[in-house]
Amino acid sequence: MHFRDVCRQALAAKGVFREPWLRDAFDAVDREDFVPGRAWVPEQEEDGRYRFIDRDADRAAWRRAVWDHHRSVVTQMDDGETLPTGPASGDFSSSVSAPDVVFEKLSHLELGPHHTVLDVGYGSGCHTAYLCERVGSGRVTAVEVDHDLADRGAANLKRAGYAPHLVCGDGLHGVSERAPYDRIISTASLRTVPRAWIDQVSEGGLILTPFGTAYENAGLLKLRVTRGRAEGRFVGGASYMWLRGQRPGRALNVSDDDPARKSPSPIDPHEVLQGSYVQNFAIGLQVPDVSYSHRGDGGDRRVQFVDRSGTSVAIVRYADWWQDDAVRVWGPRDLWGEVVRSFSWYLRERRPDITRFGVTVDAEGQRFWLDEPGRPVAS
Repeated sequence: MHFRDVCRQALAAKGVFREPWLRDAFDAVDREDFVPGRAWVPEQEEDGRYRFIDRDADRAAWRRAVWDHHRSVVTQMDDGETLPTGPASGDFSSSVSAPDVVFEKLSHLELGPHHTVLDVGYGSGCHTAYLCERVGSGRVTAVEVDHDLADRGAANLKRAGYAPHLVCGDGLHGVSERAPYDRIISTASLRTVPRAWIDQVSEGGLILTPFGTAYENAGLLKLRVTRGRAEGRFVGGASYMWLRGQRPGRALNVSDDDPARKSPSPIDPHEVLQGSYVQNFAIGLQVPDVSYSHRGDGGDRRVQFVDRSGTSVAIVRYADWWQDDAVRVWGPRDLWGEVVRSFSWYLRERRPDITRFGVTVDAEGQRFWLDEPGRPVAS
C-alpha cells in the first residue's frame, strides 16, 4: 500500500477527520511538497543524536517518515545553526507537525469557507496549504518570523499552487493590515496570549493555539473573542515548539556555593514529578514562570527548579527525601514549597482533566480557572 494511503487510513481510524473538508484537504495537499529532502525525525539513535533522513540517499525511508501519521519531521534545529548534514543533537526550532496532531487541531477551528484566517508560524507552508484548501488563498494570511523558513515556505506554497498573503515578521504582533480575522491559529506554543491577536479578531471570532507554561507545555487552547475579551477552555493536549518571542528563559543567577536554606521534603518527589502530563499542566498553571530539570542519576538524582528571573532556585534530592538537607532553597521564593502546594491543590480537586481548565484574557491581564471563570486556579 502507498505510504500516503496508509497515513490516510490511520487518520480515519483515529477519527480526526471530523468534518468532510479535513479529509478533502488531506487528499488535496501533498505533504511531500513541504518537507525538505534532508531533515530529522524525533527518534534518538544509540549515541543520543536524532535520526537523519535524506531523500536522495534513501527515498523510501524519507517517504515513510513524511507520511508517518503520528510523528513530526524536524526541519530546523537550533534556529538553523545546526545544518541538515547528518544525525544531530540540538533543540528543535521548526517542524512539519505530525498529521494526526495537525488534523486534530484543525477540527477545533470551526472554519467555514467564508472565513478569513491568520496562520501564525507558517514554516514549511504545509499547514497554510490546508487552510487555503478550506477558504481559498485570498482569505489566508500567514506570518513567519524566521527569514530562511519564510523564504522556503513561500517557495513551497507557490510551487504547490497556493497564493496566500505571506509576511515575514513576529507573529506575536499579528498582521494588522489584513485584520480583522475570523480565526487566528498558531502552529507554536504560547505562554501569554498577545493583546494584538485579540484586537485583530472579529467580534465572535476564535483564537486556537497550543499553550503551555515554563513547567509544562501541553495544552491546546480555544478562545472566543467578544467585546475585546478572550475567553475559553483547553480542548485537549498539544505539545508544540515555542513561539520564539515566548520561549522560557534559562537564566540561573545563583550558585550551588551560595548559602542555602535546607529542609526535608514534605513528600516523595517521585509522586510530584512522575505524574501525568495533565498533573504537570495543572501544577504549571499555578507556577507558570517555574521550570525544572533533572541532574545526576542513581542515588545522586536531583531535580532543580528555577524561576524566570533566575534568582529563586530549589534543588530536591530524590534519595532520603525526608532528611533535613534533602531540599536546598536559594532566593526570595520557596519554589519546591510552591510546587508541592500546587500538587496538593490538584489532588484536592480530584485530579481534574485538562479540558476543565480555562483562560480569560482582558484588560486586567490573563487568568486561569477551573470549570468556570469565577473559580480561579490558585494554590
